[in-house]
Amino acid sequence: MPVKRITAQRLNAWLALARQTGIAVRTSARALTAAMLPGCSPRFAMAEAAPATALAARSREPLPLTLPGSTPHGPRETKTGRPATALSRAQASPATLHVLHPAAENEAEAPANIASDTTLAAVDFLAQVDASLRFCYVSPRSIDFLGYHRDYLSSLTLHELVPSVEIDELDALVARAEQSGKLESATLHLLKSLTTPIFVELRVLATSTQGLPGFALAAFEVSHWRDREAALRHELHHDPLTGLDNLTALKSALDAAQAEAVQTHTHAALLLVDIDDFQRINRALGYDAGDDMLRETGRRIQHAARAGERVARVASDEFAVLFSAGTSAEAAAIAEDVSRRVLSAIAQPYRYRGQHTHLSASIGAAIFPDEVEQATSSLLRMADHALAQAKRSGGNVVVFHVPDDDPRNAERLNLEADLYEGVRNGEFSLHFQPITESRSGGVIGVEALIRWQHPVHGLVPPGAFIPLAESIGLINYLGNWVLKAACMQLAQWDSEGFVLDYVSVNVSPQQFRDKRFTQNVKDALQLTGLDPRRLVFEITESLLMHDPKEATPLLETLTALGIAFAVDDFGTGYSSLAYLQRFPLSKLKIDRSFIENLLSSRNNQAIVAAVVGLAKSLELELVAEGVETEAQRELLIEMGCDQIQGWLISKALPAGELMRCFQDKTLFLRAPL
Repeated sequence: MPVKRITAQRLNAWLALARQTGIAVRTSARALTAAMLPGCSPRFAMAEAAPATALAARSREPLPLTLPGSTPHGPRETKTGRPATALSRAQASPATLHVLHPAAENEAEAPANIASDTTLAAVDFLAQVDASLRFCYVSPRSIDFLGYHRDYLSSLTLHELVPSVEIDELDALVARAEQSGKLESATLHLLKSLTTPIFVELRVLATSTQGLPGFALAAFEVSHWRDREAALRHELHHDPLTGLDNLTALKSALDAAQAEAVQTHTHAALLLVDIDDFQRINRALGYDAGDDMLRETGRRIQHAARAGERVARVASDEFAVLFSAGTSAEAAAIAEDVSRRVLSAIAQPYRYRGQHTHLSASIGAAIFPDEVEQATSSLLRMADHALAQAKRSGGNVVVFHVPDDDPRNAERLNLEADLYEGVRNGEFSLHFQPITESRSGGVIGVEALIRWQHPVHGLVPPGAFIPLAESIGLINYLGNWVLKAACMQLAQWDSEGFVLDYVSVNVSPQQFRDKRFTQNVKDALQLTGLDPRRLVFEITESLLMHDPKEATPLLETLTALGIAFAVDDFGTGYSSLAYLQRFPLSKLKIDRSFIENLLSSRNNQAIVAAVVGLAKSLELELVAEGVETEAQRELLIEMGCDQIQGWLISKALPAGELMRCFQDKTLFLRAPL
């Protein structure tokens, strides 16, 4: 009987201590699982580890227990030879291991405080250790995760589950948790079955049960995260078609190469290789053939490049080769040699499904640092400029970037900024140049010409800012403004009693190709109430011949509204009888270059005479531009030219000054027919 009473007392004491340990583990688990990484399942944020009572109730083989009053385990040494109690606050007597017996089921807390099995199972490793890192509690999931037998795990410390090289890292993690009193984490390996390292995020939280210090542990395997991260990093920096580095990887390599060149006083060089007219392959053979040839091209460039040279695919049909050299001369020599080998490799026949195809390439080469731009230069930008020059040269050629210190580039950049400011500040206006009958001198219509009054430079010539506006995309805005302003001015003159036959407006190729152009014209006519038959659009021959199939329906649509079209600068572009017959045109304007030397050049006289005869045969009106002398006017009348325009009549004037010329009788309107 005494023996039975003693056994019962020990069991009751053990059950009380086990219940308290289970509650402590559950409480710690809340903190451990609530601090999951942002990408983890949100259910962890509300997770409560099941108490040791419930966990042990589902286990048929509990760990051996050291009951109160029995002899505890002595301190064990780690793989490094240091005692497990070497931590700053290790206790001489380790805490007892508690994995509960099924008899303790009735002592479990209310089911409302117990987390679901699914949530607990999501935590790969959950345990409680004492100050010497000996296990006091482990979850069943931890047993399966680590692959140890329960009996064996009860004799281990946390040090023995970590590789020797990471012992110091583990000690540092535990020390941080002990000092901060907060959850601390680190990524390290746990040994599965003492042989297989598993990469985990280990979280440690300092705890205290019945005044005995310890630590709650939770670990989540992140091996698959790391593998996925490596795969994503590879995808981010490699081209999926060829397997070569992509533009992202090349930019990082360029930054490193340029920084190294500056620090070591060496040089870096970049070759950009672009396949000439590669789209013809896709159009003729299909995209599968194009992909196959791009893969083959990548392989050929890799073989042509030397060891240590980095090859990348940076665009659809564009590749790059990056390398370093000691001096600028060495870099140039290597670049020329590699370029020659790359061009030779690409020139070899390609074979796709029995069909032979030949390709060529253009190469832009650049060396860093250059002689002018030095540290501010960019290899990629310089090589891209050189490649553009190679493409303009016709392709199948290597062009080296030449440093450009032309001050006109800075002037153009400043003018570009001023142009944007001019649009915002309303610095543009319209001038009008009269178009008259050559015999009577009566004004028939006017040509609207845009002018820019720069606040510093004064009147900027149209030849200086019109091409710039086209290159930066402002020409559509300016063109639409000119159209509306010209129509409004003609309507205003009508109200003042000065009725002209028409106003002529220049249309740029970009404006003409704009899908909204037709609607913009309709809006301008509706806004001003102007008769469309009094509006003439001046277009160039190159505009018509750029895409005749697209130009024809647009011309027909606007002509149906009543708008007339004049070919400006006739004779300087694609002069052709075919397009004069194809398009609905009303006027031809002879370019001023033929009028300038009309009196002294028999060739010019022959050309003008031929154009006059052509216009009469096609029933087109003819206007001679740039007429400056009376002799020129008389000769044009003799040749049969009906209308003239130029400084002989008047230069382009603001609307107010032009009206004063009519009022002063310097100009007069053509008599009504």
